[in-house]
Amino acid sequence: MDVIVTIESGRDNELRRIETAVRSELQGQGIQIDRAVTEIKQGGLGVLEVLQFVGENVMLPVLLQALYDYVVKRLREPDGDTLKIQAVRTDLPDGTRSCELTVEGDAKEVAEVLKELQ
Repeated sequence: MDVIVTIESGRDNELRRIETAVRSELQGQGIQIDRAVTEIKQGGLGVLEVLQFVGENVMLPVLLQALYDYVVKRLREPDGDTLKIQAVRTDLPDGTRSCELTVEGDAKEVAEVLKELQ
């Protein structure tokens, strides 16, 4: 199973900051993290950076907790940017079984939704 996370809004280096914040916690639980630049969908603009998390079936709850922890820490910082976090989980290599989660709003609202999803 893998989960691909994309972030819109926030800071220019938001994905790098998330990767740094959650890497050791998730790797300790057997979840591999890769950051990559992917091809832009038709009609899209700019470079699309993604974090890909590869692990076992228990990964999604662990990832949601790590994202929640990151957003809560981020709330203590001076800027209150809005965020859009999209996570797409694919269970099968051919992509035939997948689910998508999108959370959008100011950082406090995103944290509240991530907390409810745990």
